[in-house]
Amino acid sequence: MTRMIKRIAFTLAGAGSDGLRDRVAAGLGAPDGVRPVRVALCVALPELIPDPVHDAIGISWFADGAHHRRFEEWMEASGAGASLGATGSGPSAGFGLVVAEEHVGRGADWLAARWADGGPRLKHMAVARRAAGLTPAEFSARWQNRAGKVGATPIPDVARGCAYVQNHPLLRDGGGDGGGGSGGWLYDAVNEVWFDDAEALRTRIRWMDEALATGAEDDLVGAHSFVAVREEVLS
Repeated sequence: MTRMIKRIAFTLAGAGSDGLRDRVAAGLGAPDGVRPVRVALCVALPELIPDPVHDAIGISWFADGAHHRRFEEWMEASGAGASLGATGSGPSAGFGLVVAEEHVGRGADWLAARWADGGPRLKHMAVARRAAGLTPAEFSARWQNRAGKVGATPIPDVARGCAYVQNHPLLRDGGGDGGGGSGGWLYDAVNEVWFDDAEALRTRIRWMDEALATGAEDDLVGAHSFVAVREEVLS
């Protein structure tokens, strides 16, 4: 099965969200066959999770790896790479990057309706680096096998949300987009869980905080953070 490729850009400390909005929206100016399938901006909600590690997260979707490569080639040829976040860009540009393969674990029909509707949605995002001693491949396989659980404990229905997606970074050589993720990406894992209302999102936040306090995921993840966001579709 061909999975979509996602280009995920993260603002770094003090960068704010306006610059990232302009950066990801600029990709919509690419020609047919190069333009992303979809672009969204996720703005952090500090009233739900204080002191977010990222003020904003921009996501662009591509049909497959070839589509994403055409986009990167267009950026380089057009000189847009500096403003859109070329693969080699890093913290000095005020953002970090992950290019990943999307794995929809649950709620595909809900997501299809969500993209067709296009309105804003609430989302719980987790970003992480793999635990010490795990290769990227080992981490990816273990993460997939743990979908829907924290350690051996299933996530209850009240905290599961409407749809769940894992984003597994593509392996690449070299690079340094801000640190210790696979192949130099900012993170080894980015996941997304969508909600229809803020109270349901708060329930997940509370449950995850309590579950992770037990150390149940220490064999899987090292450094990790959660961000509550409002997702807006720009395309």
